[in-house]
Amino acid sequence: MQRYFGKIEGLQDIGDVLWYAVGVCEDLGVIRQSYHFTPLFEDPTSARTVVHAVGFDREWLKCYDESDFRRKDPIPARIMGHGSMMTWQEAMKLGPNTAENEEYFVAMKRFGLVHGFGVPLFGPRGRSAYASFDFGHPISEESEATLGTIRSVSQAAHQRVCVLLDEHEGTVDLSQREQEVLEWIVKGKSVSAIAGILELSPDTVKTYAKRIYAKLDTTDRVGAVVRALKLGLVNV
Repeated sequence: MQRYFGKIEGLQDIGDVLWYAVGVCEDLGVIRQSYHFTPLFEDPTSARTVVHAVGFDREWLKCYDESDFRRKDPIPARIMGHGSMMTWQEAMKLGPNTAENEEYFVAMKRFGLVHGFGVPLFGPRGRSAYASFDFGHPISEESEATLGTIRSVSQAAHQRVCVLLDEHEGTVDLSQREQEVLEWIVKGKSVSAIAGILELSPDTVKTYAKRIYAKLDTTDRVGAVVRALKLGLVNV
């Protein structure tokens, strides 16, 4: 376990931290996972929550990006309130459930999201996050050691993200066009979609994105979004 923690502590980029944690969990058999970084005083399904998801059906992710659909999901808030690991099925039964909750559960089943579990993550200065994992089968088939490693690595990764955010406090000066591109990045739009919206070429959008990442001291979209929200550079 110590080698995982040592590696995480040595990483200097938020994106690198998240992708390292993803790789560890995949090596342990996880087929899909997500990390929900929630701004202070908001819930883990708010529109401003940054979701880093891997292994989920693309159509499901498209649905989850829609704030109205995401708000129907009671599972993250219930698990955060519970304060410890819980399966999705257990969280569903913590009701009472609204008609919208039931609609969300039906959609989950349609996309094969049945056996997963959630883990609450806690960081300094009240920065909480939620993580979910799915082996594609009941967690009762996995060892306590495997589940413990996933929980520990996820917690360590979240704490490292929080530390990196604090280490890079300060102001960021963006041009008007960079600001526009950043706002669409935060909303989850692809390079081609942003190019169409702003009437720019995809290569031009890529150039702006690289400049934004450099100014935010990160190397990828997730890190940029997390920093942008923390610094108050965008409102969504």
